[in-house]
Amino acid sequence: MSKPVKMPSIAYVVARSHPQHVIGCENKLPWRLRTDLRFFRSVTEGHAVVMGRRTFDSIGHPLRNRMNIVVSRQDGNDGNELKWVKNREAALFFADIYSIINERNQLMIIGGAEIYKVFADLVNKVFLTQVFGHFDDGDAFFDEKFDGRKWKTLEERDYPRSQDDDFPFRISILERRLKSVRQRELTDFLVSDFRISDWLKQQVVEKVPSFERLPEEQFELPIPQRA
Repeated sequence: MSKPVKMPSIAYVVARSHPQHVIGCENKLPWRLRTDLRFFRSVTEGHAVVMGRRTFDSIGHPLRNRMNIVVSRQDGNDGNELKWVKNREAALFFADIYSIINERNQLMIIGGAEIYKVFADLVNKVFLTQVFGHFDDGDAFFDEKFDGRKWKTLEERDYPRSQDDDFPFRISILERRLKSVRQRELTDFLVSDFRISDWLKQQVVEKVPSFERLPEEQFELPIPQRA
């Protein structure tokens, strides 16, 4: 039996209104926040990002420099940075491979509401944007409560309404106090129900030693714009 390998930690990246917890309206974001979009890019670029079909449709294309993994009952066309899967197990399998090969020790869940629920028990970190405005036409919600007994705030910053941002908002980085740890046997990648090339298998084997030594990734909050 091979040595168990610790898999990437899982993080939510989510923006919602406060206090209504709206995350979407007719499959679109109901606000314009350029500062938050830049932060989203800085957090997710180079990582595996897992999303549902509706979220993928709302974006309209694969996010560049990221492995886009779409969880859907429907079939889709895979690409260089795009993988369609049917369930959580498959999403994690391909996200883990990408993360190991690219030496990233976090993978990101970016929505929508149902996909957030699917991964709720595994999430260790949350990049949470709270938008201070009322959006009565909202039709998608993220109602997760982050109890201070289970979660701690690592960093938090407020941003005013500005030329770049139509609403004031707050970005918080939260971390679970008792973290969920996932492990796989290395043989899981070599003998699997999911088809991967021999080249990918070899890459995983070669990268595991350096992957296990990776320090935890740190992300800086953006500097607020002048109102």
